[in-house]
Amino acid sequence: MDLQKRRIIAMLMEDMESYPRSIKKIAMYVVDHPDEFGMASIRDTAKAADVSTNSLVRLANMLGFESFQQLRAPFRQALTHRPTATEPDQWIEDLYQRGGPSRTKANAASSVISNVTKAIRDISPETIEAAARAILLARKVYLLGSRAPYGLAHYLYYVGRMALNNLEIAPRHANSAVDEILHASEQDVVFAISMTPFTLDTINACRWAKKKGAKLILLSDSAAESLPLQADLTIITPISTSMYFPSFVAAQAVLEWLLEEISYQGGPQIKSRIESIRQMRLDASVYWPEK
Repeated sequence: MDLQKRRIIAMLMEDMESYPRSIKKIAMYVVDHPDEFGMASIRDTAKAADVSTNSLVRLANMLGFESFQQLRAPFRQALTHRPTATEPDQWIEDLYQRGGPSRTKANAASSVISNVTKAIRDISPETIEAAARAILLARKVYLLGSRAPYGLAHYLYYVGRMALNNLEIAPRHANSAVDEILHASEQDVVFAISMTPFTLDTINACRWAKKKGAKLILLSDSAAESLPLQADLTIITPISTSMYFPSFVAAQAVLEWLLEEISYQGGPQIKSRIESIRQMRLDASVYWPEK
């Protein structure tokens, strides 16, 4: 059933741009929220996707299914056969039952564990391997992140510079992201981090990168929203949370995984560079001395 689920998602992504508006909205919802789609009723799904129930039936028929329930079945079956690692531990449930600040802690813990688990489980090792290889082989790697994702881009830049000397962060200072990558070429990689709603500056920079022939790697929360950017590699991480703001902890975990893969592929040369920079920082007294 999981194979059939993946085939349906692949069909939706391939044909999405040709769908009528209401059908496209459903396709985007299914691609980005397959678990919710597998659990919800037709009415709840229609409400979440902001479409009519008739549109859901119409999509099912377009894909060769007789009913909405038949279309949903592979997604529901995939959930029942999945390991239960994302189910809340008893200590989280106990916190939730206490209420008050303990409930807030339980909500935060549940979001963190669920998002990180889903990201690490669903992203293939081959995707991270390919991203690391592209970064290692590039002449320059431009790290793009505007607004909230800027912190993620800066983390990758700060830590990654210990291993690599080809990383540049954009935007810097008063420039736009496009200004920073004007001279990008087919020898370069643009690693963009953008979460919904996408920042226009990042979108324009991604389009410019593709126009210049650079390899585009995109870290995002939405496979459907990412499609028009035509990234060479797309890495999807969930950002759902019970709070009023998205959670970037899963994206942070994936970046740490990527840095680990870069270190592994780089071999002794990378490890030697990291140790050399660490020692230089110690010699320059950049850290508070330990007593």
